[in-house]
Amino acid sequence: MPAKDIFHESVKVALQKDGWIILREDWYIELDAGLAIYIDLAAQKFIEAEKDGKRIAVEIKSFISQSNMTSFQKALGQFLVYVKAVKKQLLDWTVYLAIPVDIYNGFFLEFNFIREMVEEYDLKLIVFHPDTKEIVLWRN
Repeated sequence: MPAKDIFHESVKVALQKDGWIILREDWYIELDAGLAIYIDLAAQKFIEAEKDGKRIAVEIKSFISQSNMTSFQKALGQFLVYVKAVKKQLLDWTVYLAIPVDIYNGFFLEFNFIREMVEEYDLKLIVFHPDTKEIVLWRN
């Protein structure tokens, strides 16, 4: 089982504050014999207008390495793998990447190339504040 991101608990609490029920942590998905992944969180929120609740899978990234670009490349790759893995399991879940608000306001908004990549790959984001443990922005 992989190590938890330093912001794992912050995102978990932020989702719970926003009305989400955490269904799983370190969600194991087998892709093929001997090939599997772990997604940080799986959550569900019941919406009054729907009979079934909305379900999300969340990969948490801290962006604390020396290079934000290297962190972004890794995060985007994981996001794309997780989207494919969830679809392969025929699950009606939406995959999100959770990132700290300072990284979103800086790196993600500062560079046109990053904004273009977010759009091109339809990167779903949960922007959170690590200190207050609150969700600042959902990018659907």
